[in-house]
Amino acid sequence: MTLKEIYEKGLAEYKREVKKNPNDANSYFNMSKAFDGLNEGRKAILAARKAQQIWEFKKDSENSIKVRKRLRELYKNYQISPQEFDDAK
Repeated sequence: MTLKEIYEKGLAEYKREVKKNPNDANSYFNMSKAFDGLNEGRKAILAARKAQQIWEFKKDSENSIKVRKRLRELYKNYQISPQEFDDAK
């Protein structure tokens, strides 16, 4: 199995999990990693932002810190400004 196939398989699983439980921040976070592995930066950022939103709502500071770090890396790697997503939900 190629790395691309692994990411695609994981992505399909995370999407199923999110469909079952829309507040599953871990699945959104993992979905972000899979999108990144597939070089889909914008989708990776959107999924990470959704995880951040859920964790901050749940006041999960440990995971909020983890996802903020991940977002900084994604914005830098894809040379995308966080402001580009301010209207995206």
